[in-house]
Amino acid sequence: MKVVGAYFLEDKLNIYMFFLSLILSFVCCNLCCADNATLVTQQRQMLHTYVEIKAYGDNASAAIDAAFNEMERVNSLLNNYDPASEISQINNNAGGNAVTISPETVEALQTALKFCKLSGGALDITIGPLVRLWGFTQEIPSMKGAGPDSHEIQKARQLVDYQSLQVLQDMQGGPGTARLAKKGMWVDVGSFSKGYCADKAIAVLKKYGINNALVAAGGTINAIGKKADGSQWKVAVRHPRKEDDFMTFVPLCDASISTSGDYERFYMKNGKRKGHIIDPHTGKPVDRMQSVSVVAASGLESDLLSTTLFVLGPVNGMRLIDSLPGTSALLVSYDGKLGISKKWPVKTVIY
Repeated sequence: MKVVGAYFLEDKLNIYMFFLSLILSFVCCNLCCADNATLVTQQRQMLHTYVEIKAYGDNASAAIDAAFNEMERVNSLLNNYDPASEISQINNNAGGNAVTISPETVEALQTALKFCKLSGGALDITIGPLVRLWGFTQEIPSMKGAGPDSHEIQKARQLVDYQSLQVLQDMQGGPGTARLAKKGMWVDVGSFSKGYCADKAIAVLKKYGINNALVAAGGTINAIGKKADGSQWKVAVRHPRKEDDFMTFVPLCDASISTSGDYERFYMKNGKRKGHIIDPHTGKPVDRMQSVSVVAASGLESDLLSTTLFVLGPVNGMRLIDSLPGTSALLVSYDGKLGISKKWPVKTVIY
């Protein structure tokens, strides 16, 4: 009996310890889940817009701070309105010697040039002279008088040629070089800088062990993982003609969405809207689109493609996006007609 009793007591003790461990594990699990389920949100004014980062995780606050710092660092390299940036140095030395640039600037420029070639020049990151000509380098875009004549447009167009931007990468991963062939040429980073900075923010968050986060940098939004309830992040696509209305909500997980619109930076001239996206082939602001939203694997890609499709227009733009793996788009023509690509994740769109 004693032996049986001893085993009985030991079994009871083992059962007790087993259930205690389960209870403790459950409590610890709940504590961890509760901590990870706490959404930390921060905003900062940067990149000429408001940037917001949302993240779940034990050290989300520190991770977000580090992500913002990384965005500031990368923007200091790419900002063509900062005289000290590497892009400004490239522009200031146009027609002269090559400029030494960081690996980040090399990566951003080489990727952008790849999309310039892919689009047949519809995207051209040396569009700067035309951006200036049409008054979009001012804090508040505007144009005095009748606007540029055909001679002025043609003169500026002669300085727009992405093939005249040479970017060389160091084979060891160190600094590279960049050079603009003609004096007066100017790289404009508006089609890719926000997307690239958002990508760098995501990379930092991942280094901090953050698996679920959202980075919103103006018209570009990057998402990794999901929300605390297991659902995907949902991103609203704004109606291009109704400021407080949305056309649809796009689920986003480990992807990016970028929107380019004629409502972002524009002015009215003789009753017509002049937007900041310039067609390199005509030298004039694009007047056939209201907005373009693109979903792609990275912020850099979605940012570049949204501008590209805006210039290409509904027919050629749709043809391009449907040919690219892992990408999709929603296009709104100037007359309000919708174009939805084959792989666009939401088929219900209300204009």
